[in-house]
Amino acid sequence: MVVATSSAATVKVLVVDDSVLMQKLMTQIINSAPGFEVIGVAGSAEEGWDAIQELRPDVVTLDLELPGRHGLKLLARVLKQDPLPVLIVSAFGGPGADNTIQALELGAIDFIEKPDGTTHTLDGFMKHLVAALQRAAASRKMIAAARQMTQMAAAAPARPAAAPPREPARSGKTSLIAIGASTGGVPAVQTVMRDLAHLRLPIVVVQHMPPGYTAKFAARLATATGLDVREAVDGDRLRPGMAVVAPGGPRHLEIEERRGEFVCTLREGPLVSGHSPSVDVMFHSVARSVGSHAVGILLTGMGRDGADGLLAMRKAGAETLIQSGETCVVNGMPKAAYELGATERVVPLTQIGTAVSQLIGERPNLRTA
Repeated sequence: MVVATSSAATVKVLVVDDSVLMQKLMTQIINSAPGFEVIGVAGSAEEGWDAIQELRPDVVTLDLELPGRHGLKLLARVLKQDPLPVLIVSAFGGPGADNTIQALELGAIDFIEKPDGTTHTLDGFMKHLVAALQRAAASRKMIAAARQMTQMAAAAPARPAAAPPREPARSGKTSLIAIGASTGGVPAVQTVMRDLAHLRLPIVVVQHMPPGYTAKFAARLATATGLDVREAVDGDRLRPGMAVVAPGGPRHLEIEERRGEFVCTLREGPLVSGHSPSVDVMFHSVARSVGSHAVGILLTGMGRDGADGLLAMRKAGAETLIQSGETCVVNGMPKAAYELGATERVVPLTQIGTAVSQLIGERPNLRTA
């Protein structure tokens, strides 16, 4: 373990990675970013644990593939003791994607991909690392409450996977649920979808993720919710009990109405609100195609993607909700939507499912936690 000194004004970062080259690279990048300083590096999970106890960093960067104890075990141990922002620095896609999604479910703040010399360049890595550290630093004041709510959600009993379809009390009123999320969204989306599964309504999700991760995310959502969850494919027809996750990459997900059915359309295009896929693009398409027969939900995330689209949904007559700030990992996107007038409903994470059920006239399936 290597230790450095730090001033009180900086965000103190601990780097946990078994590659000396990555330790040096990340230290150089972080120390050059205004307001951040590496106070130590560790090459194993055991060293990382000791360094956290000794140095009390503000943010930890964590490689999941470590000698000895796996990085996931270190992450679980850290988050159980202290709601510390942990940023996963992961190998791109492939076998590492499952571990990365699991780390986000456990409560890691965010993740970025290591440079591979081709698609994932050093310049891109530098930019994404600094941006992710800024998100992590911004989350520190809210992360304790958000983690507590996530742990409560995880402790709740799972919904029965084979629940039979039921008609809402106001039959035909609600045809589709649209969900948008970013930083901190993996466990939040899972919580909300699990609480909505009994409604058997089609669900559309945009969660900011790069290619190689969204299919794994969809598979884990399917296991957690009992719904038919898949990465969206151009031309998919939405039906009850089905949910789609926008694929990461250069295409935006839109929902169109064709001959009485709602169909997924994937279109390449520039970044919208800084993202592709963009929550705004999806919400705007739902406003056009589904109108007052939709519910829009905007969850935790940095920035303002989804705020304009949620406003469009509200103007089209849809029911709209945002996650409450105290249960967000980062209250950027929901706050922007509220300030824009996109909704008046601000709901804690674990109560969103009940709130939606009440809005559409279905008896809520209440938690027992």
